[in-house]
Amino acid sequence: MVVTVVTLLASGCKATVENQTAAWAANVKTVAGLQATYPGFKPALEARMKTAEEAKAKADGLEGESAAKALQAANRTLMGGFVGKLKGIDDKLETLRKKSVEAAAKAGDTSSQQAAKIAADDAKATVERVHATLKKGASNEAGADAVLKKVEKDIDAATKAVDTVLKTDRDKKDAKDADDKAADKKAADQKAAADAKVADWKCEYCDAMNKHDHTKCGGCGAPRGK
Repeated sequence: MVVTVVTLLASGCKATVENQTAAWAANVKTVAGLQATYPGFKPALEARMKTAEEAKAKADGLEGESAAKALQAANRTLMGGFVGKLKGIDDKLETLRKKSVEAAAKAGDTSSQQAAKIAADDAKATVERVHATLKKGASNEAGADAVLKKVEKDIDAATKAVDTVLKTDRDKKDAKDADDKAADKKAADQKAAADAKVADWKCEYCDAMNKHDHTKCGGCGAPRGK
């Protein structure tokens, strides 16, 4: 969490030597963590680290704003492309998992339940396939870029399928709610009309109350009005 905050602050605020140095330290730690988590990508990560360190070395020879911008460029070099994608994979997989669970839990009718199951099965297969791909890794940066693009595409497709199930089920429920409200209103209108037919009426001349089936006022004899 701290790493994320530092990176966001460094990218969202004006670059200074201080915040870019802090971002560098956090990013180096992140890359080390990625190497431990995804050893198959270690060669590609080491190559990226070497390139970024060369950019960092140039920044170390500068001062002031020039140094800050050079450090910022070194940070972008380190975390750009496949490295940033690899860093965000866990969040994408967790989002897919949560949405799959949500779709299964919220599914209303039988068709929605079946669609949710299909989407959940596809999501599970995607997660397993992604983990296998990440375990295999890539031996160089170009390969890592290709692998991560494919992985993200697969996750996004599975997530979109689950989102479609959620939206379809939500639309069905909204339509049912609208139909129920319309039916309730119709029933209420019918009851009101029926009640009006048997309701007592007040004479418009003497204000006397009369039974619904009386055509003349029992008080003054005036005919029933409209």
